[in-house]
Amino acid sequence: MSAVRATSHKAVRDLRRQRAQVVAVAVTILLGVALYIASAGAFRNLSGSYAHTYDRLHFADLVATGGDAADVAAAARSAGAAGTTARTQIDPPLLIGGTKLLGRVVGLPGTDRPAVDDVDVREGEYLSSAAPDGVLVERHAADTFGLHVGDRVRVFAAGGWHPVTVRGVAVSAEYLWPARSRQEVLSDPHAFAVLFVPQQVVERWSATGPNQTLVTLPPAASPQRAAAVARAMRDAGAVDVSTRADQPSNAALHEDLAGFDELSVAFPLLFLTAAAVASYVLLARRVLAERPIIGTLMASGARRGRLVRHYLLQGLLIGLIGAVTGVVLGVLATGLLTRGYTDALGIPDTIVSGHPELAVIGLAFGVVVGLSGAAAPALAAARTVPADAMRNATASRLPGRWSRFVARLARLPVSTRMALRDVFRSRRRTAATMLGTVLALILVLASVGMLTSLSDALDEQFDQIQRQDATVTADVSTNDPAHGPAHDPAHDIVRQLRSAHGVAAVESTRTGPVTAAHGGHSYATTLSGFKPNTSMHGFRTTDGGWTDLPPDGVLAGAGLADQLDVAVGDTIVLRTEHGIARVRLAGLLDEPMGTAIYATNDVAASALPDAGTATYLIRFAGDVDRDTMRQRITRLSGVVAYADSHAVVASVDQYLGLLWAFIGIMIVLGGILAFAVIYVTMAVNVVERTNELATLRTAGVPLRRVASTLATENLLATILGLPLGLLLGVLAARGFLDSFASDLFHFDLRLGWWALPAAAIGVLAAATLSQWPATRAIRRMDIARVVRERAT
Repeated sequence: MSAVRATSHKAVRDLRRQRAQVVAVAVTILLGVALYIASAGAFRNLSGSYAHTYDRLHFADLVATGGDAADVAAAARSAGAAGTTARTQIDPPLLIGGTKLLGRVVGLPGTDRPAVDDVDVREGEYLSSAAPDGVLVERHAADTFGLHVGDRVRVFAAGGWHPVTVRGVAVSAEYLWPARSRQEVLSDPHAFAVLFVPQQVVERWSATGPNQTLVTLPPAASPQRAAAVARAMRDAGAVDVSTRADQPSNAALHEDLAGFDELSVAFPLLFLTAAAVASYVLLARRVLAERPIIGTLMASGARRGRLVRHYLLQGLLIGLIGAVTGVVLGVLATGLLTRGYTDALGIPDTIVSGHPELAVIGLAFGVVVGLSGAAAPALAAARTVPADAMRNATASRLPGRWSRFVARLARLPVSTRMALRDVFRSRRRTAATMLGTVLALILVLASVGMLTSLSDALDEQFDQIQRQDATVTADVSTNDPAHGPAHDPAHDIVRQLRSAHGVAAVESTRTGPVTAAHGGHSYATTLSGFKPNTSMHGFRTTDGGWTDLPPDGVLAGAGLADQLDVAVGDTIVLRTEHGIARVRLAGLLDEPMGTAIYATNDVAASALPDAGTATYLIRFAGDVDRDTMRQRITRLSGVVAYADSHAVVASVDQYLGLLWAFIGIMIVLGGILAFAVIYVTMAVNVVERTNELATLRTAGVPLRRVASTLATENLLATILGLPLGLLLGVLAARGFLDSFASDLFHFDLRLGWWALPAAAIGVLAAATLSQWPATRAIRRMDIARVVRERAT
């Protein structure tokens, strides 16, 4: 027992003697463990928050569009559905205050609450059949437009504007993120609003019955049961059946979470790997420095197992110091991260649960990292031969080829030759420094790569692909009797738009939702038509070139090939509630956002029904005030909706807010990682070479020259790690971007010309900064004590 206590006491004493290096290793472990617990805990909390809201509001598992709603609902129930609701949904223009926009009206029962996709009224009261003009406004729209109970909104339907009164503000599981469709996940916040209106009123406005059937499945229903219900609804006449996973809002939120989940594992592993390397360097150098003591102990009968346990104990203590602190900080950060995310996105339910298993995993990470870093040095200590270890520590090896080559470089300063010699004399020390450089560059470049790629993708989407500045919807359903039956209201709209101050170009477009089908696969998307030589939209092919619209076919996002198992040249079916059209897939496009289908206006008109409204794309002239343009154009006669294409940037920043913050933190922590690992390596380098450095100082070599020799060696080792680090960093950035790939988003790696040089300079700066503690240690070195110890 006394031997155990003595060993433990020595382990603690040794760690205290190098407390600065121990703290650096522990901080690296702390960051890795805290990042893992905070991000993994937040991911689970956010998933639980979504699930709680979905369960509370009976979020639909399946949504069928088209067909006779009664027949479709009956088929779903016979196939095993737990609950069904039929409703009407339309997308009419809205007038909110002075803003005209293309909104959405969803029918709800005027008396009872819906069995599927209920709403949570947060302000005011639910709908009432006694107040047919009372509506509920979805919370995001209420926040954007400042709507409250009693405010008035106008709905353009059945050829005219219908005033309604806000009866309440509601939260809907369908619109936790306000996405119009999978192709419009991100849009102008002032161009989309959802109203919940009594079902009988919506039917009167649309002149149709229910066009959607919502279905919930029994708890823990198997995928086979879900597939059977979906198949039964299609057989009953449904044009399209989408799952909960495909629902635009849910898909957008989980796409964001999925990417965040990938990063929450990968980045902490980089920190923990770096910590293991730093721990190895620290203890390996200690074993080397203590070889005479180890030899003496083993010659005196000390058992090898005790030596192994002694150094493993040091690694374990380092790991536990970092892990325990990391667990505490990670647990505290989990709640803050969860609440920050739900507050930013307006998620109605915030579930912050304790996750003790994550704390256990975090502690295990610390133990494994500490022990793995100590394992090799401990085994090396146990294999020490007493006779070799007890020889004069000053005995040196014969110079190798590299040392003899460097010695012949007489034109170089002595300090430089010493640095060049030492870089390859201690290969393990150099390799450890290089590995720290590589890990830091991976972390920094992965973060910077995602940041620059996302920014470039947004610029490309809204500058090179979507070239319009705004989209205008106008009423062209009737002729003005004052101008005669031959009067064309569409011509008047185009004339007004072209003559508006600040407008440079106007083009008509046809757009609407369709379901693309091929070979038993289907995909709900958007079909957009343009004039053949359009200047409002660019079409970039998958080989990087640009193409024009085909005269008799369609172009589609590259993701459609995976969704439908289709190839260029195949015929696909486009279904709407009003019929089907068969078109040829003429080409695939590389677009960062969405998987839409494009055609000429004539081809699009053959597939899309006449909505009684016309849509126009406009481009502004020069640098105009966008708010002024919105007001100017919405005042034009016949204009019923307006959307600013560039206002989507604000929506993007909100949607990717958590990711932006995470990337920013990773860039900062990448510098900390580089500093910590390189600092430990260099500090141990000073300890290992105490005799050599003391000899130089005794011989009168100035402190500056001694420090520069050591710094040159360390910086050379850092520079040697740069090429591999830059390469692996680029590969890591591409891998992280690929984790976001889906039909919603596709990002190519775009690193600016400055990214690689800046990352390399940043790591070199961290390495240079870490020289200061080493220089300070040389200055404070007790030369007399070192000489006495060497003499003995």
